[in-house]
Amino acid sequence: MLEVDNGQKLMDELWEATGSKVQLRESVRRAFLSASGPGPQYYDNQRSYHRYFMRGKAVLKRGETLHGTYTKDVSRQGIGFLSPVPLMPKERVKLRVAAAELNLEVTRCRRIDAVCFECGARFAM
Repeated sequence: MLEVDNGQKLMDELWEATGSKVQLRESVRRAFLSASGPGPQYYDNQRSYHRYFMRGKAVLKRGETLHGTYTKDVSRQGIGFLSPVPLMPKERVKLRVAAAELNLEVTRCRRIDAVCFECGARFAM
């Protein structure tokens, strides 16, 4: 019989099997992964939908290549994640999280560190 958290176990195994992974310093990684719940709202926020922290491992499929990523936050319209490779706006990718595989269109990507890019994407069909 499958365990209750079998999806997370399978995600961890798939993440470890990827060729490249996001690299975060240990102190940053611990702080990053500890956030949960609704994201903060700022007075000048012009977003259509509120964001919720969704911190965890995910696998990015770009063409035939798999990359280990971390999800950052999610809203009704899209998702933020950390990628080990730079992505171009309008690029179509798939992101595998523990519960589903998401089709995405990249909207932005900026370098955070040598092997860490902060990306945002909209859900696509």
